[in-house]
Amino acid sequence: MDAWIIALRPRTLASASLGVDVGLLIAKLVAASLTGSLGLLSEALHSGLDLVASIFALLGVQAARKPADPEHPYGHGRAENLAALGEGGLLLLAALGIGYEGVVRLASGRAEVEAAGYALALLVGVVALEASRATVLLRAARIWASPALAASGQNRLADIGSATSVLGGLVGIRLGLWWADAAAALVVAALIARAAGLLIYRSGDILIDRAPAGVEDQVRRTIAEVAGVRNVGLVRVRRSGARLLGDAHVSARPTLSVEGARQLSQEVRAAVERAHPDLDLAIVVEPQPAEDDLVERVHTAAARQGVIRDLHNVTVEREQDGSLHLSMHVKLPGHMTLAAAGAASEELERRLREEFRAVSRIDVHLEPLEPTLVSGADVTAGRGDLADAVRRIVEGHPAVLRCRDVELSARGDGIVAHVVVEMPGEVSLERAHTVETELEGRLRQALPELSEVVARAVP
Repeated sequence: MDAWIIALRPRTLASASLGVDVGLLIAKLVAASLTGSLGLLSEALHSGLDLVASIFALLGVQAARKPADPEHPYGHGRAENLAALGEGGLLLLAALGIGYEGVVRLASGRAEVEAAGYALALLVGVVALEASRATVLLRAARIWASPALAASGQNRLADIGSATSVLGGLVGIRLGLWWADAAAALVVAALIARAAGLLIYRSGDILIDRAPAGVEDQVRRTIAEVAGVRNVGLVRVRRSGARLLGDAHVSARPTLSVEGARQLSQEVRAAVERAHPDLDLAIVVEPQPAEDDLVERVHTAAARQGVIRDLHNVTVEREQDGSLHLSMHVKLPGHMTLAAAGAASEELERRLREEFRAVSRIDVHLEPLEPTLVSGADVTAGRGDLADAVRRIVEGHPAVLRCRDVELSARGDGIVAHVVVEMPGEVSLERAHTVETELEGRLRQALPELSEVVARAVP
C-alpha cells in the first residue's frame, strides 16, 4: 500500500478526499431531510465541515510545497499547520451547534424520526468508507510527514465514531426509544469537539514555536561529538509543516580561519542531518580561547587586529618574578611605511597588555608579507655541482637518514634551495624543526651563492 500511496502524492490524495466529502455530504443531506433525523443532520453537517477541512488540507499541502522565496525565507511549511488550526476551529463550532440542537430535542420530550432502511444502509457504508479513508490518509501523513493530511485522517476516525453513534440512534428509534437519535447527535458533538480540541492544541503549539520534546537535547549531544567543537551554546528548534527549523551556536578555537569555520559548520550540519534528516539547522561559529593556553590567547588578541596578516614564532616566557615576557614575529603588508608598521606594533602591545596583566616585556619582530607571486626558474639540472654539494652537507648531519630531494630555483640575483630530508618517524616535531633550522644555517654558511634555503623533514 505504501508504494501506491507514494505514487499518488499529497496533492492528489487531498483532492481525492475532497471529492469523497462532496459525495457524502449530498447523500447525508438527502437522507436527513427524508428521515428527519438529527443524528443524520449532524452527520451531514459534519461532512460539510469535512468538505471545508479537505479544502483547507488541499490548500495547505499546496502552499507548504512551495519553495522558499524572499518574502518567506523559511519556506511555506507553516501553511499546513495553519490549515489544521482552521480545521479545528470549524469542527469546534460544528460540535457546539449540534450539541445545542440535541439538548433542545431532549428537552422537548419528543422527536419525529423515521429510521428508514436506506438510512441505515448509508451509515453502514459510511463507516466502511471512512475506515478505509482514515487508513490511507494516516499512512500518507506518516510517509510525507504532513500535518494537514494527519488532521484529515484524524477527522476520518472521528467520522467512524460519529457514524456508528448515529447508526445506533436510528436502531434505537426502531426499538421505540424516541430519545436515541438526539442522544446520538450529542455523542457526535462530543466526538467532534474532542477531535477539534486536539487539532487546535497541536497546531497552536507549533504556530507559537513550541520546541519538539527532546530534539534540542539530542541535537546538542550530536554537535558536541563533532571534532573541533569546544562548546555548544544556544540551540533552538521549531517545527514548520513537515520539517524542523533550528539554529545553534558552537564555540571553536579562536585562531580558526574563515574557511576553517565554514568547514566546521559543514561537518556539524552533516552530523545533525544524519541524526535528524528532517532538520534544517543554521550554524553560528563563535571563538572560545582556552584560558590555560597562553600562546593561543596571544594569537586571539592579534586576530582582532585586522592589519596583522600572520603571527608566528610566539613564545611566552615565565620570568623568575612571575611576570611574562612575550616575543613573536608579525607579518604586515610590505607596502606599509615603518611608521605605520610601528603604530600597528604598538597597538598589538596594548592589546596584549590588556589580555595579560602580568606582562613585563613584549618584543614584536616585524616582517613584510610575502608577495603574492614571484618569478623564478628551476636550474637544478644546470647546477648539478651545487645540488651535489647540498646533498653532501645535508647527509652529513647525524640526524638525517638521507637527502630525498633537492631543487634549485633562480630568483632574481640569488638561488633558493628546496631540500627534502628523511628522518626517523618517531622523532618529535620539535626536534625535526630544530634539524631543519640547523640544515638551513649550515647550507647558507657553506654555500654563499644560496640566497635562501627551505628545508623540510619527512618520515
